[in-house]
Amino acid sequence: MQIKQLTQASGSLWQSAMAIYCQVFPDWEREPIAELQQAIDSASSRCIVLCDDNQVYGVSITELYPQQGFALLGYLFIAPSHQGQGLGKLLCDELFQFIEQQTTHILLLVEAETGPAKFYQKLGFNAFDIDYLSPHYDDMGSAPMALMYHVQSHSSAPSPSQIWQMVEHIFINSYYLTSTDPRLKQQRNHILSKEDS
Repeated sequence: MQIKQLTQASGSLWQSAMAIYCQVFPDWEREPIAELQQAIDSASSRCIVLCDDNQVYGVSITELYPQQGFALLGYLFIAPSHQGQGLGKLLCDELFQFIEQQTTHILLLVEAETGPAKFYQKLGFNAFDIDYLSPHYDDMGSAPMALMYHVQSHSSAPSPSQIWQMVEHIFINSYYLTSTDPRLKQQRNHILSKEDS
């Protein structure tokens, strides 16, 4: 099994990765493929695949926001036939190395449902103490998730206002919400209410 970075969202490895992506994620959780392609082609997102020959078995797609001081592990997915074999941990270890090598300190975030949250916790992620609602891509709904950050020995947890700045950036740049979207205001209230308590 090889680890490869795709710098262009095209070719057989990309097609294989997107076939698994469509198989694993429901419509509400799937960012449009054209948007993923554009982000990878412009290097604003980083795509890593675990593959054998031209067959992909695992993928991580990380959105990079160096100006804002964080990165978001947007997607980590393994082919159903290869789940439970440690491939997710391999992809995370590769990502942790990449983050550690950055010249400026970058906080690594991930959104996770209950099952995946336990997996990320084992790898050193902690959940922020906030009610987090991840916007749907295909309608005006939201799904409760844990917003988690990877703990590095030299870093402390961000304040509620710093968390809000990152979340606002994610909602606008990753979920394409407009500034008037009620989900933005709702999430802002959830996070900043922690500042008063």
